[in-house]
Amino acid sequence: MAWKSFILSNFFVLPSQNGVYLKLISLLSLVRGQNLAVLVIAQLLSSAFIFSTQASPRVTFLDVNLWLIVLATVLSVAAGYIINAFFDQEKDLINRPQKTLLEQNISERSKLIGYFTFNGVALLVASSVSQKSALFFCAYIVSMALYSGFLKRYLFVGNLASAALTVLPFFAITVYFKNFTMEIFTLASYLLLLISIKELVKDLCNIRGDLSNNYKTIPTVYGEVQVKGLISLLVCFCFGVFFLLHFFFSLQGMLYYFIASLVFLVFFTILLWRFSKTNQLIFLLFGIKALILLGIICLPLLKIPI
Repeated sequence: MAWKSFILSNFFVLPSQNGVYLKLISLLSLVRGQNLAVLVIAQLLSSAFIFSTQASPRVTFLDVNLWLIVLATVLSVAAGYIINAFFDQEKDLINRPQKTLLEQNISERSKLIGYFTFNGVALLVASSVSQKSALFFCAYIVSMALYSGFLKRYLFVGNLASAALTVLPFFAITVYFKNFTMEIFTLASYLLLLISIKELVKDLCNIRGDLSNNYKTIPTVYGEVQVKGLISLLVCFCFGVFFLLHFFFSLQGMLYYFIASLVFLVFFTILLWRFSKTNQLIFLLFGIKALILLGIICLPLLKIPI
């Protein structure tokens, strides 16, 4: 088949079967396959238990347009990871050498082909849903390119843009369902705070690579102590958002997640001030990622009364 020859020649150029598997693993690493899987789960669960007005989640899951929105999201986010890695190769060789070397099994030409192909298909899929969806993904793609090639190098702007672009795919669901209430806004604020904490911890882990490539991040400009103080402040904001959710909205069974997450954040903050080595900070980074993942898994609890 001609299309098979094209794919193999562009993405899987090693002659052996093991080489093909290596290319596939490299591609999954490049587009962060595990993150894309989490994103799919997050969009489906948030659609069924937050955004959709349907009484039954089953009706929501059977909505073809929802799956098209999810597909467009996965493709555009995968393209975003590709272009981000494309611009960050030198920095990533310092911060994540093994992952970066693995991804170098895919040529720069193939990365660019993948980037434009994923974005093109994402826009086609989104346009089949609605014109607004197509415009939303067009804006997301442009924003991701600006962030990767330009904005991320600037102080504060890079952190804010990264956190916003992480949350933005959820608004694709909002555009489709046309449902955005104060409760949804407050829940999104809690998620945004957790993502901001994650981004700051990641900057602490990546400080060597950022310094080597002249990236103006908060740790490189203000130092580790000030960043830890800012993270502690964001943790306090998490408590504030929780009290708003608890007193003004009905969290149902999700209340248990928020209580557990706040307890976690207390211990997280204590360890943050005690830890300084990169491997210790990476441990905290995995912890905050796990907390975000757990929150996504617990979304059905919003429909379970206590």
